[in-house]
Amino acid sequence: MTYELTDFPQLQKVPKEQLDWLRENLEIEELATGSYLFELGSSIDNLLLIFEGDFELYFQRNNSRKAFGRLRKYDISGLLPYSRAKNASGFAIAIKPAVVGKLHRDKLQVLIGKFYELTEVLVHEMNNRIRNITQIEVQNEKLIALGKLSAGLAHELNNPASAMVRSASLLQQHLKGLPEDFKKVIKIRADAAAIDKINDFMYRKLEEKPSGLSMLEKNNLEDDLYDWFTDCSLEDKYDLVPLLVEYQFNTDDLLYVKSFLREEDFNPVLKWIVQNMTTHKTVTDIKEASSRIETLVKSVKTYSYMDQSLDFQMLDIHTGIQSTINVLDHKISKVGHKITVQFDGNVPKIHGLPGELNQVWTNLIDNAIHALPDKGGEISVQTKASGNFVYVYVKDNGSGIAEEHLNHIFEPFFTTKEIGEGTGLGLDVAMKIIKQHNGQLKVKSKPGETIFEVCLPKNHNIEQENT
Repeated sequence: MTYELTDFPQLQKVPKEQLDWLRENLEIEELATGSYLFELGSSIDNLLLIFEGDFELYFQRNNSRKAFGRLRKYDISGLLPYSRAKNASGFAIAIKPAVVGKLHRDKLQVLIGKFYELTEVLVHEMNNRIRNITQIEVQNEKLIALGKLSAGLAHELNNPASAMVRSASLLQQHLKGLPEDFKKVIKIRADAAAIDKINDFMYRKLEEKPSGLSMLEKNNLEDDLYDWFTDCSLEDKYDLVPLLVEYQFNTDDLLYVKSFLREEDFNPVLKWIVQNMTTHKTVTDIKEASSRIETLVKSVKTYSYMDQSLDFQMLDIHTGIQSTINVLDHKISKVGHKITVQFDGNVPKIHGLPGELNQVWTNLIDNAIHALPDKGGEISVQTKASGNFVYVYVKDNGSGIAEEHLNHIFEPFFTTKEIGEGTGLGLDVAMKIIKQHNGQLKVKSKPGETIFEVCLPKNHNIEQENT
């Protein structure tokens, strides 16, 4: 069967003698369904013209695959003029019978040297491929960043939300038991002065923030109270003692309360005190959980600059860095790592794009998290003012960046992460954003220490500082 190169829309304006040369030098290969056009790591040695067929492009990771594109009839792929690609970064599998024309790299050099129009078409194809891949990968980078933030936000919101549900349920159960206890309370006979002293003592206990007890101290206090309840023949000791211990009531405190009451009134009053403590603790838990949710929502709103201008504006970089840390904190704290900040109070506001700079902080901090050792990981974020410039340093105690990689880490699509874990665009995007601000992004690394340095002018129209 004859396969015509003029069927390719890209080649229709190429002179006939150039197409004749290409046809004579093509090696035609037929591939059955399920055959590989190329596999991960295979050498890219041929220009590929798809005469027939359909190929799925995918990555393979952890026994699962992720599709990232297709090669279809009349697509041109493989080795293109001036391409620096050496090895395939994924797989291409035929999902129906295919026919492919291949031109080896040795003959591609002849093509480039002799046939201008054909070379021009192929270079245009390469530019289109780079543009399309870049658009896809930039979008993937945004989705990955969104995924990181949304996963973190879901995790961080779930904890306080669950705490609120738990506390509300406990409070509801607690309130159900109050009517019966109230009957005993209203039978109490005590003068106003005694009631005031008991009230004052109870609220003083509630407002105190007792220091934490060691396990031994807690056990000793529990034993003392249980013994005291038994000696006094008091009821409900197993319900009352745990909360009394939490607020660090000791036997002296109970004797003080008892000194103002009749013997028969002490147990109802003690239950009333514990009920107030229960309500106080539950409401405090709900308040703290609500405050955590409020902080997270505020951090996300600050991070994304919702309802604010997306143009250059005066901004406090500390606000953006802190909001970024807030939404990424779960990734650090859940495995016992630490992050510290040292903000220079003399750092002025700068003229910048807040949303884009937050993406820089996200990429740098997330990369630092990824580099940390399994145990004892530490990240520090420091700022410094110097003349018309502001510096941000993100430092980690991870494994460091190999010397042979240092000159490539800001190149698009360069990554040392596993397939599917990174696009290789995080630092490239960060560099573009910093350059957009007329700033600089540098890195120094050795085993056990990597430092990214961001230099930003107070006004993005200021010339870069020569450092």
